[in-house]
Amino acid sequence: MVDRLRRADHVRGLPVSVPVAIPPVPGRPAGGADRLRPQPAAALQPGDDAGARADPVRLPSLLVLAEHRMIKRLLLAAKFAFALGFAALVVAHKLHSARILIIHSYDADYSWVKEENEGLNRFFDRHPEVSLRWHYLDLKRHQDDDFRRAAAAGAVNAIARWKPDVIILLDDIAQQLVGTRYRGDARLKIVFAGVNSRPQAYGYDKADNVTGILERKPLRAVDDTLRTLWGDIGGGPDKPRSLLIGDKSFDFAAGLFEYRDYLDKWRYIRWVPPLSADTFDDWKTLVLRAPAVADFILVSDYRQLRREPGAKAFVPAAEVMGWTERNAKIPVLGLSTAATQDGAMMAVATAGYEQGWEAARMAYALTRGTPIARLPVMAGKESMVSIRQSALRRRGFEMPFIYEAFARAKDLQFD
Repeated sequence: MVDRLRRADHVRGLPVSVPVAIPPVPGRPAGGADRLRPQPAAALQPGDDAGARADPVRLPSLLVLAEHRMIKRLLLAAKFAFALGFAALVVAHKLHSARILIIHSYDADYSWVKEENEGLNRFFDRHPEVSLRWHYLDLKRHQDDDFRRAAAAGAVNAIARWKPDVIILLDDIAQQLVGTRYRGDARLKIVFAGVNSRPQAYGYDKADNVTGILERKPLRAVDDTLRTLWGDIGGGPDKPRSLLIGDKSFDFAAGLFEYRDYLDKWRYIRWVPPLSADTFDDWKTLVLRAPAVADFILVSDYRQLRREPGAKAFVPAAEVMGWTERNAKIPVLGLSTAATQDGAMMAVATAGYEQGWEAARMAYALTRGTPIARLPVMAGKESMVSIRQSALRRRGFEMPFIYEAFARAKDLQFD
């Protein structure tokens, strides 16, 4: 009978109910709690009556299996359609999100650039919807004319290919080689940072598509620090004389006006006219002769000193500062944190982090529709301190703890 039912099921494509009886447990009466306990189904025997069995078991038919396969195919198709739609949304978002191209004058390994990038990244990490690209001119390590032309062309090509909404130009060389090409261009907005020169040096004062943050040396903090150092070594009642020396770089020359403008504001030092050197030998001469005219040496730019006149390669910065710290007869104070990293005893410097953060803030505001007139040019206000304990001890200085704490807070204390 069961065989006939099964054959009939295959013909009709319908499920068949096969009754199953649960045999009694020997030694226990039928019924009670044991009747509720699941028991293994007994095998069907020929001649069993289908109506005499309880708990029917349903066997799947071909129709049910076919429906199951169809549902699986539909689910798979739905998943594929969802993935395809999501990918399309991502692509559409990338195509229509705001684009900001960041162009650095120098290379990514330069400590000043790392400070600027820290500020940029911390701001843009809060706004992942913005599309960013980075471009490095690498013109701190290379200054020959061919390299400068190639670097400028590379930046212009990057702008033409990607078509950003805003470009952030960091440090003076990027303004000179790139910014001046796009000032007044209604299709592109410019935000500058790390600029030592006045904005009018690049025609930005007359451009309606440019804003940014100026890099200004923390000269009042330098003044206070020199007073502290002078008193720590018993310098006497006279104000110490301070001499700024640098290389022949564009950056050093661009920032000299700032010291001239501050001449009447020095409270605790006497300012000596700055000097510059083209070669490492010239630099050594300035350092060794400095005690005749000064009590302190100030250094800011020293990465473009040539081994000999006309050479393309520059002497490594650590070699320059290491020699200077070992051989200078008077204390050396850096005006960038890189100076301390390279060997100087101490530095009081502009905060590169602030330059990057403010540039990012302005650029983002422009992409959100803020009129550029509501984002006026500003000057940096924050400063940083870095110290090298071994060099300070060698010269007999014991700085107030606040200097050490400030340096430690920014991971700028070196042994």
